[in-house]
Amino acid sequence: MRRVISLDSTGTLLNISKSVGHQYLRILDSFFPGSLSAQDKTLLTKEFNVNMPLHYKEALKKNPNFGHGSIGVYEWWKGLVRQLYLSSHIDMKDYQFSLLFDDTYNQFRTTNCWDMYPETIPVLEEIQARGIDVVVTSDFDVGLVNILRQHGLFKPDDISSSLVKEVITSYEQGLAKPDLLKLVKEKWDITVHVGDSYERDVVGAEKIGVLPIFVDRGNSGICKLHPSVQTLSGILDYIK
Repeated sequence: MRRVISLDSTGTLLNISKSVGHQYLRILDSFFPGSLSAQDKTLLTKEFNVNMPLHYKEALKKNPNFGHGSIGVYEWWKGLVRQLYLSSHIDMKDYQFSLLFDDTYNQFRTTNCWDMYPETIPVLEEIQARGIDVVVTSDFDVGLVNILRQHGLFKPDDISSSLVKEVITSYEQGLAKPDLLKLVKEKWDITVHVGDSYERDVVGAEKIGVLPIFVDRGNSGICKLHPSVQTLSGILDYIK
């Protein structure tokens, strides 16, 4: 029987290209070309980077798991993006916002907005070569499946050759970590979970009796009791 490990997605396998502020500014600027000065663009990028995490946290508090069982993922993101623009005093007609949001929503579900870390594919290939399967466990919405598919990590139509065997998200299950990790452990009997959030990934895995490996790209040194690596490549030392 093959062993199975769990990996987080954002900050572990991939991340937003450049920054979230850059992506929202890029899409906004493409809809209203020439309307923003260079100074406006710099200021808005900074504001988006600061305000997005605040609105994201508030939206999750109001409707957990990206609106699972309540407003749904599309309306969840639509409300959040509207608040993001309003907090930067960007106003537009309703039909303009609807068109802009549709494009934003769709782009964030593609490789247009997400980059893989350079070591991601080589590490996953080595894990596969060692006879170990990978499931991705993430506090994310259903768009993650398409992102991983476009990056070549997940092949739902050819699981036998896929580097990732299953993608399990908090939106689909209506659960966030550590409860989401508990569900994955019950289904896959995972022995290791790898992630970049100390609270959600390290503490969450510890609570369910799974070995956590902390991806500490910023070298914070916060994780003292469990394995900590600065890049995904480092996990190979702990997975034999």
